[in-house]
Amino acid sequence: MSAWGHQAGPARVLNIAEIVAQEPFIRTVLRGLGVPVVDLSDVAQDVVLGAWMSSQAGRYRPDRTREPMDALKRWLFGVCRFHCTHYHERAFRRREVPVDHPWAATGEDRVDPGHVGERIDAAEALMAIAAMPIWAREVLVLAALGHGGTEIADILRIPLGTAGSRLRLARARLARRLRRLR
Repeated sequence: MSAWGHQAGPARVLNIAEIVAQEPFIRTVLRGLGVPVVDLSDVAQDVVLGAWMSSQAGRYRPDRTREPMDALKRWLFGVCRFHCTHYHERAFRRREVPVDHPWAATGEDRVDPGHVGERIDAAEALMAIAAMPIWAREVLVLAALGHGGTEIADILRIPLGTAGSRLRLARARLARRLRRLR
């Protein structure tokens, strides 16, 4: 096993277009890791630039045993995680005050009565996930993206048992929060 992973291959330099093509995936991951919509474009731009610079420095070493797109998305998840952590630290240093009810600040006057219940459920779930610690959001996002326990452990570079425990605890914590909201 190398320092870059089990089956890390040689360094591969990506061009900026390959990274930009993954912007929808990057935005999905960033939202799952708690980046608000208002800052999403800025953080996504930081991720794209950071991934490109890291690739140019030879730090993208795709796993030879995986499909190229899967290896790229796993690597980009790590870059997103890194930038998201720094984003949250910056927000704390700026002394931003989180809003208790972010949906109250939208100023929406018109509401489609057929979808009120769905919007309330989705808003409650998003607020519950946003209030969870970063370790819980990470495993929930990865599970929601379709990764299994072994893949989550590989991506986060933690033991398989730890990944399973974190996922179980995160799901239980989310279920408790949602039950409290109802």
